[in-house]
Amino acid sequence: PAAPAQPLSRKAKSIPVQTFEVKLDVTLGDLTKIGKSQKYTLSVDVEGGKLVVLKKQKDSQEDWNTFTHDKIRQLIKSQRVQNKLGIVFEK
Repeated sequence: PAAPAQPLSRKAKSIPVQTFEVKLDVTLGDLTKIGKSQKYTLSVDVEGGKLVVLKKQKDSQEDWNTFTHDKIRQLIKSQRVQNKLGIVFEK
């Protein structure tokens, strides 16, 4: 007789990459580097452990920064403004 089929191992559902339209709110010390508040695209790849901040440039070029999970120290949800999130990076 044939051996009974092995039950499928429970594999965690994969978490899709999430993308958000965000505005960068910087402290005054950083304003000289960045300039006015601009819209960015924030992609969060939980399984890959990456956070990508993408800025569209004028001539349809893209400028992005990738931060790996080991460089992110803390996520802080604002108590005063519901849709604000602070991200503390390793220096």
